[in-house]
Amino acid sequence: MKEKILYLECYSGISGDMTVGALLDLGADAGHLREELKKLPAEGYELRFGRRKVRGIDAFDFDVILAEQEEHTHSHSHHHRTMKEIREILLGSELSETVKETALKIFTVLAEAEGKVHGKSPEDVAFHEVGAVDSIVDIVGTAVCLEDLGIQKLFYSELYEGRGHVRCQHGLMPVPVPAVLELSAAHGLRLHLTETRGEMVTPTGAAILAALGHREEDPLQGRKIVGIGIGAGKKEFPHANILRALLLEEETGEPAETEDVWVLETNVDDSTGEELGYCLEHLLRAGAKDACCIPIGMKKSRPAFLLQAICDEEHREALENLIFRETTSIGFRRYRQARRVLPREICLFESSLGPVRIKYCRHLDQTFAYPEYEDAAELAEKTGKPFREVMDLLKKEAAEGIR
Repeated sequence: MKEKILYLECYSGISGDMTVGALLDLGADAGHLREELKKLPAEGYELRFGRRKVRGIDAFDFDVILAEQEEHTHSHSHHHRTMKEIREILLGSELSETVKETALKIFTVLAEAEGKVHGKSPEDVAFHEVGAVDSIVDIVGTAVCLEDLGIQKLFYSELYEGRGHVRCQHGLMPVPVPAVLELSAAHGLRLHLTETRGEMVTPTGAAILAALGHREEDPLQGRKIVGIGIGAGKKEFPHANILRALLLEEETGEPAETEDVWVLETNVDDSTGEELGYCLEHLLRAGAKDACCIPIGMKKSRPAFLLQAICDEEHREALENLIFRETTSIGFRRYRQARRVLPREICLFESSLGPVRIKYCRHLDQTFAYPEYEDAAELAEKTGKPFREVMDLLKKEAAEGIR
């Protein structure tokens, strides 16, 4: 089964219109997008589709022209809409359930960020640029194009951002703007500040990644590039202001699962080995998917350990409290990562030494068999055979059972 994956290269930042442009260039149907957007109870705008050169690169230019805008201008007016109003607009439309769900995910994370910045409940946030018709179209347009292309996963690169100030509803704001910083902190987006003057990452663009995207160190590994789309940005920078979208495919017998996990880590140089061992054991008991200690060298050549735990959102707070309670750490790093895992199941296998649990994992047309450590250790104790000999025998018999 082929899985369609979108990879966004955000080396010139990201915005809503750049995202739609890149997806249209990738093959999403412009006519279908236009018809779907007519289902929104929103008026006073028209869509512009075109192509233009950006620093010599041919790119797709998508824009929303509001009725009150002067011709040939790109400045957008500032309508105020609350999250409640936006939700009513989306749910009251005839858009597909998938498009509604995707668009609401994006708006929800954006409302949470704006609420945190302005000290309001997400439902009461009065969006400005984000709530304007053009940005509603950008977000819903992104959702429509993703559905049209059949995208199942979205990966993104590091986000490059500029410096200085940008003028918005509240006056001059520092770059990155507060909502982008809040989205980055809450969802583990990695911002790389450049020397470029001006805003490269908009709140809408950051919200698309925060709501739908995952980070993977090498998303191209083991995957084939089957399409390339380039969306044009509106601002002039010394570099090409474009968003490049790569359509990737991987063929698998049974697709590996990708899930969001939290990585918690801290450098510890004054906890004893017993304390760290106790902490690791209890991290695993408290719901960590994995935990380890890695030897490192710290300042003044002090030997230390990097304590690291991987967990889901449900167990994150409990594990953070446990790290503070059981180590001398007074602070740690946490960030979100995409974790790819193979489909697996544990079955009881009747070996020549006795029953043992075997974990079977599948990848492409291969199946791997891994005996559970506790069962292998128990059989080694019972038979008096060396543990390594028992483990080798169990692996051999389990593999033969697959064939």
